[in-house]
Parts: sequence; C-alpha cells; structure tokens
Amino acid sequence: MRLKRLIQKKTKKFIIKKLSNDFSTLFQAYNLSKKKYCEIPYVKLKFKKSSNLAKKNETIYLKIDGQILPKILATGDYDTFLYNFLKTKKLKNICFIDIGANHGFISKQISNLPYIKKIITFEPFTPIYKLLELNLKKINNIHNFNFGLSKKNQNLSFYENPSNSGDLSLINNKQRTLKHICKFKNYNQIMKNIMNGTKNMNFIIKTDCQGYDVELFNDLNLNFLKKTKIYFLECNKIQDNQKDIFFKKINFFKRIFISCPLIHKNIKKIGSKDLLTYLDYKVEFDLILVN
Repeated sequence: MRLKRLIQKKTKKFIIKKLSNDFSTLFQAYNLSKKKYCEIPYVKLKFKKSSNLAKKNETIYLKIDGQILPKILATGDYDTFLYNFLKTKKLKNICFIDIGANHGFISKQISNLPYIKKIITFEPFTPIYKLLELNLKKINNIHNFNFGLSKKNQNLSFYENPSNSGDLSLINNKQRTLKHICKFKNYNQIMKNIMNGTKNMNFIIKTDCQGYDVELFNDLNLNFLKKTKIYFLECNKIQDNQKDIFFKKINFFKRIFISCPLIHKNIKKIGSKDLLTYLDYKVEFDLILVN
C-alpha cells in the first residue's frame, strides 16, 4: 500500500509539473467536464504589468475557454494585429464600429488611439455581452448593443463552441455544439442610424462574425462605405453567388491588405485578383480595406 501511495504521489507531481504552464489543457479539461451542480460563469484576471490590453493592476473579465483565456494568461495580450495596424495611421475624428465584439478586447485596445472619438459595439450573445460591458465600462463615449447584425430584424439560432468563447456564429459546425436564440437587427438600418448620429465623423468598421462577414459586407449600402476609412473583415471562403458583388465592392477601396499568419508572418498589400490565391488556400485570413 505504501508503494502504491508513493507511486500515485510521484505520478501526480509529474503530471502537475508537466501541465503547470499548459493553460489550454487545464481549461479544456474544465470545459469537457460534467458540471452537474455548479459552474464558473467567468473569471477575473488582474494584470501584474501593463500590456496593450490592460494597465497594471487593472482587471478584465472573460469566460473560461481553451483559446482566449490561455492566450491572455501566457502573453498578456490578445489579437493585437488590428491595433498595431491602426496605431500608425494619421486619421481624425473616427467612430470605430465593432461588429461581433465578443469580450470587447479589440475595442478596449482601439480606445487608446487618440483619433478614436466614439466606439459602437454589437454582441448578440448575452453572457459574453455582460462581460464586454464590464471590460469597457471605463471608456468614454462608447455605446454597446446586445444584438447582432444581419439582413433583417429577427431572432436567429446562434451557435457556440464551448472550447472557444470567440467562436460564436450563425453558421453551425461540428465544434459549435451549443445552440442559443439571439436577437439580430438589419445592418443597413442600424448603419443609417449611426450615420445620422455621427455626421461629422468617418468610420472604421471591424466585423468578426465567424463566416458571416462576407454576407454582411455585400449587403452594406455603398453610401456608408463612402464614409468608411478602413474596413476589417474575416474571410476564408466566398460562395460563388457572392463573388461578383464582393469583388465589385472591394475595388471601391484604394488599397487592400491581408493578414494570413498561416501563410506569411507580416501583413501584405495585395491586388483584388491576388485574393483568389488566398481563397484557394482554404484558410482563414483577415482582409483590410483602406481608403
């Protein structure tokens, strides 16, 4: 018995040592476990030193998952490419529109840019939206909305990947196993309302809608694009019936950049025809359209 307990103790120490810095494994284990009596709705992270995401001693709130939480614990940052791209730009009087804002971490970083005078966020999934409000409560001139944007006003099925709190989508797949019903409103009508309330401002738009970005972009009225200085959207494929209008609209912009970490490290300037090559790769990339 003593030998058995010794072996168990040694094995336990070995496993703990191996997993001590593997945050993803730890939180994935929590997500996969059966929580019959209680659960942890969110966690608070207090920063020991400043980063792009938070200042020293500041607290952020986020859901337990195997992707976003481990990355922030390990690096102190999250998805900085958009902030790094924008911090070199010389712009004035900009309203930043964050569609699919999730925990609000992109908007939190963008709020530090001096030319950002207003931020508007949209997040349809209420548990995440409540954390977004906590994360962005200290930002001035911000307006947060607990609904998503689509082609019309409606309640829609919204699918969640329990292992990745950033993977919420109108499009179902094998990883998005949890189904919710969330509120969505008409994209063009909301943008018209924003235009009427920000007549002296130009716009930076960011969409992160896990596969629905192209449809949103195609549906947006050209009058709104005329006031858009930069448009960020996620992309990995474009349906054949969407390609004509998509390429017509991206040619409305003067410059096109692409961020595709699986193919190249740095952001690259491309032509609209080069985009076909990236679509052939069948990997997710970020498209940056600049006027």
